[in-house]
This record gives sequence, structure tokens and C-alpha cells, in this order.
Amino acid sequence: MEIYEKIFARLEELHITQLELSRRTGIATSTICDWKKKKINPQSDKLVYICKALEMSLVNLLCSADISDSEKRLLRYYELLYYYRESATHKKLINNRNVSIITDENGNQIVLINDKKFKGLSKDDWKEVEEYLKQYVGEYFEIAYCAEKVFIDTDFPDEYSNSESRLALKGPRRVAKANASKAIPELIQIATPTVNHLEENKEKKHSIDAKNGWYRYNVRFGIPVYNNDGELERYNIFTAIMLVRHDADGKKYLYDLTTIKKETSGPLES
Repeated sequence: MEIYEKIFARLEELHITQLELSRRTGIATSTICDWKKKKINPQSDKLVYICKALEMSLVNLLCSADISDSEKRLLRYYELLYYYRESATHKKLINNRNVSIITDENGNQIVLINDKKFKGLSKDDWKEVEEYLKQYVGEYFEIAYCAEKVFIDTDFPDEYSNSESRLALKGPRRVAKANASKAIPELIQIATPTVNHLEENKEKKHSIDAKNGWYRYNVRFGIPVYNNDGELERYNIFTAIMLVRHDADGKKYLYDLTTIKKETSGPLES
């Protein structure tokens, strides 16, 4: 059986569409379609991503029955090397940011973003926000209270940066959302369910990517305010709703950060 045939057999076995495989791997749907239409195999640099998306090993995808044990070990070594490198990238992503979590006097958690990466917020700045968010794609982070995994898919950077709710933001709330992009892992970690935690689909366009509805979580985060000398003066605290779509594959994917509001209570002093 050819490699492309194994891929489509696995898609059928898992009840996964070509569109879903495209979303999981970042490979264009037209390219995936061509594998079957033109009876060609994917490029070698895409194979590990495909295996990860289809929850199968590189050995199972590439090996025929008569392959030698040494060849199988070599493929397994390559696969493990890839996952090791991916894990190292994940750790670098988490650690290479100036973000912290504190607990207020009521026992509620707040994510503090300890420096502002985005300030002017022109059209080009929001492109930079979108590009910054792309580093999270393919990662997942856990909600602490329930150990639920929330995945970051390819649709997230665009929705976060260009949604109608973002375009409607003004002033401090606009700056707050841009800089909250630095704290996505921590915001997922501290998320707590809203009163109306689960909602069904309201728009036809979400019937595929959010087949099982939407989850809404409360989050709080702080943005630093500096005086004229550039010294930290205080943190303004914001609340927001973290919107998560529940996909047909059973996984939860971060969709957007909405309903951003500045708290009226006194801000945190430095």
C-alpha cells in the first residue's frame, strides 16, 4: 500500500475529513486532495506532522512488511528526535516570557503581563500580534481546575487579531487584548467556567469547526502602567471571556478572547 493510501485509510478509520487534517497539520487542502487525485505521496518533511495528526507512528506509515529491523529503528530514532525538538520548543515558548500568576485577597488568580510588547497598535501592529500568536499553533495547555487540554489551531491567530469584537475595541481595552497575547498559556491555566458555561452553535459557519458547541471561561489579567520616567506605577486589571470551540474530533480549541473589561476596583500597585 502506498503512503497516500495509508493516509486516506487512516482518515476513514478515524472519521477525520481532509479539512480537519489540513487544520491539524497546516498543509493546504488542495495539496491533500492532490495526493489522492494524482496518486502521489506527501513530501518527506510533512510526514511526521501527518503522523502526529493521525495518531500513528512513522514506522506504521512508511514501513512495508519486508522492511528490516534496523530500518525500523532508524525511523523510530528520527521520530523521537522530532518530538524531542518539539518538546524543547514548547519549553522555550513557555519560559521565554515575562508573565506571572498571582492570587488576590479573595483567592482569585490574576495573570500579570510584566511588560507591554504592543503599544501603538496601528494596522501593522495587529499584524505583528497575529504573527506572534502563530508560535502557539500546534501547542496545547491545560486548565488547572479540571486538567482539560485546550489546543491552539491555525484559525486562532487570525480570529484573535481580526475578529469583529477586536475591531470594536478602543483605548485601554484594545491595548489590553494585544498584550494579553503574551499570556495565552497562563490565561488557559487560570480559566474558570462562566455561569453559562456551554452554548450551542448559533451560526451555520461553525457547524463543522465547533460541532459540539462552545465553552466560555472567565479570566483576569493585569497590564502595567508606567509613569513619565518609564517606571512601573501600577497594574490595571481586566476581565475577559475565553471562548473555546468544541470540535467534532472531541478536542477543545481556543477561539478568541472577548468581552474585555477594565475592573473598577483599585489597580494593583507596584
